[in-house]
Amino acid sequence: MLLKKILRSAAALILILLPFYPITENFFPSERQVNNQIFSTYIFICLTIILFGIVLIFLLKKNGKVWGWLFCGIGLAAMIPLHLGPPRIDATLLTDPGIERFRYGMLMLAILLLFLGGYSILSPVKTLRSKLFLFILIATALLNVWDNYSSFMLSGDMKSWTESGKNANDFSAQFDFHIAWRTAARISLYITAMVLIFELAKKAEIKKWQFVILNIVCLAGIVFCVLCLMSGFQDFYFPFMVPAIALAPVYWAGIASLTYGNAYEKTGNLLYSTL
Repeated sequence: MLLKKILRSAAALILILLPFYPITENFFPSERQVNNQIFSTYIFICLTIILFGIVLIFLLKKNGKVWGWLFCGIGLAAMIPLHLGPPRIDATLLTDPGIERFRYGMLMLAILLLFLGGYSILSPVKTLRSKLFLFILIATALLNVWDNYSSFMLSGDMKSWTESGKNANDFSAQFDFHIAWRTAARISLYITAMVLIFELAKKAEIKKWQFVILNIVCLAGIVFCVLCLMSGFQDFYFPFMVPAIALAPVYWAGIASLTYGNAYEKTGNLLYSTL
């Protein structure tokens, strides 16, 4: 019994850190960005890590709630774009458009998992609170799909720019990236995380201290996103404005749910009545 608890705790700790393992720095130390020459190797490494993560999730709770699995899937999906290196907004975007489209395609997949997991938690949507939270979830999904899809299409915009006779390296300085809306998209991820974490706490699917820590992370994320916007994206971008980092609180909530799931059945309405 003690050994099982130790293994589960170790699995949870590894899962918490797994998506943030510095793949590029360890496997491709000479590369600042993943390029076409190493892309297939990079994907193979990521898939191996994802498979390892799935094994760890089974070790935690193979019969866990669906949202726990979906939220864990967010972290594993977002891991792939996280380590591709800085997004290309210069002339290299024209030579490696597939990598950037793959980056934002994976982020849109993560947003889909967020919506499905969030809807699973909020269902059935009958109360005023659940309807309000569902509205927040839908708005977040739409805003972030727009954010990532517009970035997905950026290589096409740059191609049109160069075909009109303009220099590709001048593109980013002239293009309207709608930074206020993109900041709002990141902030919405933190707000949605707080909403879903609240619901998990109400259902006693996560512990009180996990509820507190995750909300502190979300509040810090919101503050630094605002600071980044106020600086004109010159400061405070890393880490909280990085899309994969903004998705991290929900991923961690999924792990917490898998390690502490079904506590509601054991503790009754105590936590429900105090939150």
